[in-house]
Amino acid sequence: MRRALVLVPLLLVLALGSGCASVPGSSEVTVLRRVYDAAEPTVPPGPARDAGPLETVRGWVLASGAAAERHQAARAFLTPGAAGTWDDGARPTVVTDQVDTVFADRPAGVGQTAVRIRATALGVLNPDGVFEADLRPIEFEVGLREQNGQWRIDALPTGTIVRRSDLRANTRPVRTWFLDPQRGEPVSDPRYLATSPARSVPTRTLQYLLGGPSAALAGAAVSALPAGAGLRSDVALTPDGTAVVDLTRTGPLDDVRRRGVARQVSLTLAGIGVPRVRMLVDGEPLFAGMPDVGVAEALAGLPPEIARRPDLPVDPVVGVPGESEVPVLVADQGRLRLLSGEPAGGPAGRGTYRAVSASASPGGEVALVTEDQSAAAPNGDPAPPRARLLTGPGGSELAASGIEGRALARPSWTPDGTEVWSVVDGTTVVRAGRPGQSGPVRPLAVDTSGMAAVGVVAAPGAPGPLSALRISPDGSRVALVAGGRVLVAAVARDGAGGVRLGSIAVLRADSLDQVLDVGWTRTDQLVAVGNRADRPVTLVSVDGLDLESLSSTNLTPPVTAVAARPGRPLVVADQSGTWTLPLAGDGSGGSGGDVWQAVPGFGPATVPAYPG
Repeated sequence: MRRALVLVPLLLVLALGSGCASVPGSSEVTVLRRVYDAAEPTVPPGPARDAGPLETVRGWVLASGAAAERHQAARAFLTPGAAGTWDDGARPTVVTDQVDTVFADRPAGVGQTAVRIRATALGVLNPDGVFEADLRPIEFEVGLREQNGQWRIDALPTGTIVRRSDLRANTRPVRTWFLDPQRGEPVSDPRYLATSPARSVPTRTLQYLLGGPSAALAGAAVSALPAGAGLRSDVALTPDGTAVVDLTRTGPLDDVRRRGVARQVSLTLAGIGVPRVRMLVDGEPLFAGMPDVGVAEALAGLPPEIARRPDLPVDPVVGVPGESEVPVLVADQGRLRLLSGEPAGGPAGRGTYRAVSASASPGGEVALVTEDQSAAAPNGDPAPPRARLLTGPGGSELAASGIEGRALARPSWTPDGTEVWSVVDGTTVVRAGRPGQSGPVRPLAVDTSGMAAVGVVAAPGAPGPLSALRISPDGSRVALVAGGRVLVAAVARDGAGGVRLGSIAVLRADSLDQVLDVGWTRTDQLVAVGNRADRPVTLVSVDGLDLESLSSTNLTPPVTAVAARPGRPLVVADQSGTWTLPLAGDGSGGSGGDVWQAVPGFGPATVPAYPG
């Protein structure tokens, strides 16, 4: 089982005898639902007697979220002929919950009519359970016929439209786990799995895993499971809850690949409540002498900062205690402070560097953005300030990284602490790291050419649109704010040390605008804050399917900065101070409170940051 305290080195270097400072309150680790905890979804009601055409069509839309028995509930709204020939398709179109139904403006015969359906599509759910965002208006027509005094649909297009709420009521989110292509660290990939039938949930979850990473993680994740590998039989559960997974067609597996397979399978099943896995290949144990694998064994051999990541599954039945101390660094009027109000250790805490923002690595290093006043120009005019990125052990003197410009975004560390990222002048994504195990930090390139495809283009000589950047807890993705929009990209690494941002997507452009900062509450969920008075703090899933506005009670928009971490309260800064709000600990991803609590001792325009 994973240890509860994950940041002891960082606490030691930052506290420096002044006591640890953490977010007020504590968050319980989410105990994930076990395999059979989820009840079968309620079957939607069938057609109401004497329902009119519009009511019949709306009933069909509402029933289309239940996919059981080839959409049997939705077929009840069709004529017998249409029910027998309707191709319900494999990629339902997911729409917002507002679906309009109006009569079509065209002639119709006696006992016939047509209804036009209008909605906003969010995207499609592909056969691998991956939601693919594609925001657009849709409009189509269905024909109805009156039979025996009842209206039924007799002409409709291929496929289904499913309201977002109906999709979520009939599916459960699962995380399939893959591996970083260079370091073998766990990388999660969210999917949506139909909850019915419950007995096949483990088997169907592993079938998603066997299908490989989604296109959204191209270049950022690979699978140790060879292409063509499959299940020799359905996953069975022993009386003590151990899953028996018997793989086949794997071909020869060396020790590294065996460990990767065990890691992927055990982490994926832990997310649906399976505590241990009996790993077999063609009926024989995957590991001689260790037939069963749990989360602890799966993570064995990983560096401590990776094995203790807060986004990884814990024991799905008993869990572990929450992180009791997670320091938050706050850049406040040029000084670096802890959330308790005490100064951080070293020159940064004394204001020597004129801190603009900062972040700490899991191992205790600090990356600090400073603002330096340049020498005056020859004509006597004051020169614009220059921003520099400094790094070094917390509480010590910091050294220049070689990254500087007119402005730098708040830095963000990779989970292993080997690189720190930022944005220079709103135009250039940069990173700094050590080419070896030791030596000075130096700038490293990032290929961002793919951003042009989503409209991120900087005008020559002008400040660019990129204003914030945060790396996901598993290091596979990066979230950026570009011109008030939220972008997510895969971090694709090659064997030569190069990095490219790929699979770049804009999240919910219909609702997320005027955004100023972003953070990761989970590997599959972000929080965005900004200028909108009606939506200053918003949670959004990494695929853009789910969107939830959080409470704004006590906040004074604009909200200019946010600090987020899996399992921990949100910390934000607005025009009046610094505030915290817990998130729900039930796995729903929503808010755990309705009122933001003030953090005493801080004024406006602070920049808070959790480690990472």
